[in-house]
Amino acid sequence: MFGVPRRLLILLAMLTVGGLFVAGLFVHGRLGGALLLVTDTILIVLTQTVWHEVNPRRRPVRVLIIATIAVVAVVKLILG
Repeated sequence: MFGVPRRLLILLAMLTVGGLFVAGLFVHGRLGGALLLVTDTILIVLTQTVWHEVNPRRRPVRVLIIATIAVVAVVKLILG
């Protein structure tokens, strides 16, 4: 009974983050960079909440993904 709303919440979070990420990649200029920064911020918050549950071998991959999105966002913001 309690599992269904949590799964729905996780699905909605995944769709939101995925949508922001795709929009950030395809929108040119500063708006795309801003969308990627919002995506990165959400990923950081979500990662912090489950960090203790993540397999230690998978933690560097998460950090690398977040760092890569941040680099792309900064490049988009700088190049405009």
